[in-house]
Amino acid sequence: MNQKNIEQRSLVIGCIWLFAMGVAALTAYFSTRLEALFVDAYFTLITLTTGLLSIVISKISTQVSKRFPNGLFVLEPLYAFFQSLLTIVLLLISLMTVSSKAYQYFVYGHGQLLNIAPVIPYEIVMVILSLTLSWFYQLQNKKSTISVHFYRLKQKER
Repeated sequence: MNQKNIEQRSLVIGCIWLFAMGVAALTAYFSTRLEALFVDAYFTLITLTTGLLSIVISKISTQVSKRFPNGLFVLEPLYAFFQSLLTIVLLLISLMTVSSKAYQYFVYGHGQLLNIAPVIPYEIVMVILSLTLSWFYQLQNKKSTISVHFYRLKQKER
């Protein structure tokens, strides 16, 4: 399996994993209304969205043209920039929401008890899913590195 195929397969499986994590995060957020889970849920969904975009970028980045004779690798830094921008927007929205709730609590005494019962099982599941995905990515990275190494050896033999 060549490096691009390994990358494509890893991205697709990662997106499936992120979808499951996003659904779990949204479920936990809507059952608890904890702002920390809001950030976690939407950060996961941003990562899923940009992961889907990275699949497309991975497919088209190697295409060459007269304007881009070495390929469209310029898309990869743009991808990182927009993912960072979305993350900053998410954090700013969360900061405004939490600040508003804190203001309401400290000035007017308005607030409600937190339902944290679903949080512990949710966090256990998220840690297991994250570690499993990290392990999978490490294996795929090793495969990719070996693939590149053998490709270079074949090039030297010629």
